Amino acid sequence: MIKREEKLVAKLEKNNMYSKKAILAKTLLAKLQNTSEEAYIFIHKSMDGDCIGSSVGLCEVIRNLGFKASVISGEKIQDCMGFLKIENHVKLILEKAEYEDIKTDLVIAVDCAEASRMGDVGSIFDTSENRVIIDHHHVSVENSDSNFIVPEASSASELAFMVSKELAKICGKEINEIVTPFAAQLFLTGIITDTGRFSYSNTRPETLVAASELMELGGSISSSMFWFYDWKTKEELLVSSAATALARFDCDGKIASVVVKEELFEKYNAKVDQIGEVVARLRDVDGVYAAFVLRELGDGKVRVNLRSHEPFDCLALASQFGGGGHLRAAGCTVEGDIDEVREEIVKRAIELLK
Repeated sequence: MIKREEKLVAKLEKNNMYSKKAILAKTLLAKLQNTSEEAYIFIHKSMDGDCIGSSVGLCEVIRNLGFKASVISGEKIQDCMGFLKIENHVKLILEKAEYEDIKTDLVIAVDCAEASRMGDVGSIFDTSENRVIIDHHHVSVENSDSNFIVPEASSASELAFMVSKELAKICGKEINEIVTPFAAQLFLTGIITDTGRFSYSNTRPETLVAASELMELGGSISSSMFWFYDWKTKEELLVSSAATALARFDCDGKIASVVVKEELFEKYNAKVDQIGEVVARLRDVDGVYAAFVLRELGDGKVRVNLRSHEPFDCLALASQFGGGGHLRAAGCTVEGDIDEVREEIVKRAIELLK
């Protein structure tokens, strides 16, 4: 361990931010040793780089320790994640009839803590009493040795990597024996995407130390940067450009919003997850404090993505609609007419800015 990291860890331990990592690692290892079944790792719906990076990275670590594990997802893997090659670690459960085949006595949630955030597959997590949680969101979960929840952390991937290092120590292994280049790439991807390429305020000195270690273990920053931020299909380019052109500015330009209806996706033969960059574009417009992108998901549901600059609190707004996230980035899913949802979102956002 380099001296700089020793100082950082000592500082964090003193502040009690990460003091539970060793306890969680011991608890997780004991649970893995006491089950003969496969451990299942759950992620939140509307998957992103961090939930995939932390979950599949941890899955790889658990397998390298000699245990059985898989990630459970109720959604298909996004195209931009194809370079990660995670198919052998993820079980897609797209039909409720398949739930009966999922039997386990150990469930692990990463980057989320509540079954309600996992989509329909959350019912599997909800029925299990033997749980482990690794998360960096502000959540109302009972404190226990099975939970490692640090809202101050940059990402769930950073936390999962810290737990992995503790597991290596406990098991008397070198870190590269369990955090392979494959796992390192996943953890690094999660850190990069949840820090906005190390540009968000959640990027701390220890975050950069973790990224450096993961590069030494075989992770590539350039690969994650390209596939998550630069690469796009023709359909994604066209629908994103068309959506951006629909931007509306309220509250003297402090609030930017876009409504993207199903017909726009149909016009460009695009998928509903192919406008992810639009909300960041709007947030970065001069004078904008808060940006929202609303898109129709079908069945009367509207997905809302929120991004902001200081002083706007995205989490405070998303929480009003049953959503979650962080201070500067959050999301929620609302039922109703998309135009009416937009007006309500903008109305409450203006109230928060007063």
